[in-house]
Amino acid sequence: MKKSQITRALIEGDGILLRRLCEQIEESYEVSILKAPEKSLVMTKANDSVSQQPFYMGEVLVTECTISINSVYGFGVLMGEEAERAYQLAVVDGAFQAKLPETEAWYTELLMEEQKVDEKHRREYSRAMKSKVNFDTMEEYNAKR
Repeated sequence: MKKSQITRALIEGDGILLRRLCEQIEESYEVSILKAPEKSLVMTKANDSVSQQPFYMGEVLVTECTISINSVYGFGVLMGEEAERAYQLAVVDGAFQAKLPETEAWYTELLMEEQKVDEKHRREYSRAMKSKVNFDTMEEYNAKR
């Protein structure tokens, strides 16, 4: 499982899973907070749909945190003002970076959580597509007759 998949499952999935994984590490290891959760602004990059040139759309408010477990760093960042979740993400990231034995058992749960997130996205997409309006030009309408 890639780091991006793990992060997506933890951020978009059920917050209870993230909290439980964090608590599991806190019970067994000493977690040092190197940079307490704090708000930051990050520039959002996108591509122009016509010229395909990158541009910055604007700023996004994020909360970020850096921790250390056994001298290995963990980093957590997510959109919005969620200090506790940024800390929890940092702890879980630190556990993966340190290759702690507890992380081996997490992959199954994270894969199931990723599937739940994907299903949620499919339902939202399906709902949006039901309300989609198809605009035909008069020329296209007449050509079909």
